[in-house]
Amino acid sequence: MTTERIPLGMRLSERFGRWAIKRLAGEIVVSGLDRIPASGPVLLASNHISWVDPVLLACWLTPATGRPMTWMGKAEAMRWPLVGWFLRVNGVFGVRRGAADLEAFRLAERILSEGHILGIYPEGTRSPDGILRPFRDGAALLALRSGVPVLPVAVTGTDGLWRKGSLIPRRVPRVTLTIGEAVVMPRAEGSRPELAAVSGAIHDAVAALLPEANRP
Repeated sequence: MTTERIPLGMRLSERFGRWAIKRLAGEIVVSGLDRIPASGPVLLASNHISWVDPVLLACWLTPATGRPMTWMGKAEAMRWPLVGWFLRVNGVFGVRRGAADLEAFRLAERILSEGHILGIYPEGTRSPDGILRPFRDGAALLALRSGVPVLPVAVTGTDGLWRKGSLIPRRVPRVTLTIGEAVVMPRAEGSRPELAAVSGAIHDAVAALLPEANRP
């Protein structure tokens, strides 16, 4: 078990998040936690179907690994009442969508260079129907420039728990969180052909963890 320090606010919010999700989901199935290394940098690349996704991952992965995690999320969500606070406490930092947010990308590189865990949603936004969308180049570029292992992550059920546009959550029968085998790419500068190939490999690894109904 690593000795990384987990801030008190993060620990308390994780306990609340676990309590809330356990009461909203009839069953929570988490697998592949042993694939997260005890130390060193790692990039988590997950599908995205609900704003609850980073809360679910933080509330289950950090207590299990003893490692705090940082997430790239949309900048607008950081301004939402209560939700924005919860995301910030749990290590989410904002990225401006539709623009080359160099400041956010440099922060992501620094997090990896310092040996931490960074999570990213390569689709760039939530899927409206739960089907995995094409990935943008951000995850592939980070993987190539840093040379860190990429762990594919698949989440199901959270889209029903808190649907896009809904004001209140709903109870769902099952939520799953699956972590797959690491995708390791040699460190490179990231030319356009390399980005396409690496992005496709990460996309395929995430898709393989999803039920067939959620695959493109």
